[in-house]
Amino acid sequence: MEIVKKKACGTHIYRALDEVTAETAAFPNMEAINNNEELSTPCDYCQQAAIYVVSNIHSPTIS
Repeated sequence: MEIVKKKACGTHIYRALDEVTAETAAFPNMEAINNNEELSTPCDYCQQAAIYVVSNIHSPTIS
């Protein structure tokens, strides 16, 4: 199974959820990025700070 991950800000979270669902045909997993990572992680759709990671798997490294 291919792992699909999208980082998204609050504005683009629905787009990330839709794309992961379309690419994997599975229910997506949405996790919040912790405060330390949030400052340096850009959204995949714009330059704002990402606050979520949407993927088709659960990631134990994101809290």
